[in-house]
Amino acid sequence: KMNTRFFKTTLQIFAFLVFISAAISCSNNNKTETNNSSAAVPEKVVIPDSIVQFLITSAAADFRSHQPPTAIDIRNVRIGYMASTESKKIFVLCGEFLSKEDNTWVEFTTIKTSGYEQYLGKTQYCQDAIFVLPDENLSAELKKKLSE
Repeated sequence: KMNTRFFKTTLQIFAFLVFISAAISCSNNNKTETNNSSAAVPEKVVIPDSIVQFLITSAAADFRSHQPPTAIDIRNVRIGYMASTESKKIFVLCGEFLSKEDNTWVEFTTIKTSGYEQYLGKTQYCQDAIFVLPDENLSAELKKKLSE
């Protein structure tokens, strides 16, 4: 009778230790996977200066050649991208211009395509874009191009 009780107690302790070991092991594996997945964060995207200059030049040319509305001021210019279906990036320049005719701020979007496309008013493009360069000097650059 004593051997049977000793055997049951030993078996219960052994089962408990196996359960605890398995639980600790699973816990450690989850932490390792979390650390590995955080290392897989994508690198910061850099937009080439040639694309930035192309979009600024294109936006300015479009404002000059399609009037009214006449852009008399520019603000909140940002540049970013959207992922396309071919795993390429579509670059967008978004901002606002002050319309001389209405004296109101109007949103605009300039998109790099095989050439460019420019849209006036709020667009889904700017809402979906991931912005890389905030308006530090982009508004000033566009204003300068617009006045040339």
